[in-house]
Amino acid sequence: MQLLNAWYAVALASGLQPDQPLTVHLHGQALVLWRGADGAPLAAQDRCPHKGASLGRGCLVEGRLRCGYHGWTFNEQGECVEIPANRQGMNIPHRSHLRPYPCQEGHGFVWVWWHQQADLDPSTVPPLPPIEHVPAAQDPGWRTMEGSAVWSAHWLRILEGFIDLTHVPYVHKGTFGGAAADELYPAEESATADSLYALIDTPRDRHYRSDQAGNPLSRLKRTLLGSGHPEDEPDPADPAPDQPADGADAAPAGVQHLNLWMANFLLIRVVFKDFSIYLCLIPVPLGDGRTQLLWRHFRSFLRSPLADGAALKRVRRFLEEDRYIVESMQPFEPDLDGREDLLLASDSMTLGLRKLLRAKREAGLVR
Repeated sequence: MQLLNAWYAVALASGLQPDQPLTVHLHGQALVLWRGADGAPLAAQDRCPHKGASLGRGCLVEGRLRCGYHGWTFNEQGECVEIPANRQGMNIPHRSHLRPYPCQEGHGFVWVWWHQQADLDPSTVPPLPPIEHVPAAQDPGWRTMEGSAVWSAHWLRILEGFIDLTHVPYVHKGTFGGAAADELYPAEESATADSLYALIDTPRDRHYRSDQAGNPLSRLKRTLLGSGHPEDEPDPADPAPDQPADGADAAPAGVQHLNLWMANFLLIRVVFKDFSIYLCLIPVPLGDGRTQLLWRHFRSFLRSPLADGAALKRVRRFLEEDRYIVESMQPFEPDLDGREDLLLASDSMTLGLRKLLRAKREAGLVR
């Protein structure tokens, strides 16, 4: 299932180097990405018109893309400007030009406008989705990690999995799911033609504060690994957030914001009084029964690189918990009309996504 006329994040921006093209795949199409002379990303079909070699295995010469097979060279508009084997004065045929795709960089990713028009007017392409809240590069208040993995699952199944509210106490019981409620409904929900949002009250591990700052060894660890900012340390006059106050039975909750911008950009923001964790999750449909999951993780605490190892292990563990379940789902492609899955009120975000996609289908934008 493809959503047409939509921006897809397809690669981590850090993975597109200034001196080397990169091959990516989207809906079964191989695309080549490269940076032009000004550093801006460019995209085109990853096939040299000469004999079909991958241009991602070529090289860059002053922002121009050169095929590694016979040296055919293409400018930033995808036009072939050099065929070394041609005799002097020979014309370069029009069929030698590449098919370019609109391409932009934003929020730590490279984006491609996925369309079917052979004669697309670039001036008609809309801007990137109006994404907010992603920490800026080099923001000293955040520590950023990123990575990718390949799942044998449909990209929409993966999106639905990450916006599913009631799987947490079961799928993630080995990590952060122990404090989650079985009955979990959004406190707020909203939707546009291209986005979904939900606000969820979120419990936390009752022992988090004592583990992180309450005992001498943990406090020493925070001193060694933390940033040294005063806000990293608890206020001694403030009751520890993970402890019941005034005889209350439950630990105070934080909030979780789920923002989904079509086609494939999901931002999860978990916010407590004393720390926040953000996670960008990008399922890129490869088109061969697999999906490449790109992710960027941001934490507002323990911002030293020395803490990355434990944080990375935790991210990979909970993603693996999701992968184990999502790869088992049948049918492989979700049915937008609900004939296969029995969805209930607790599946509100999934229902919202499928409603959005049905509207796109009615507009002829789902294939």
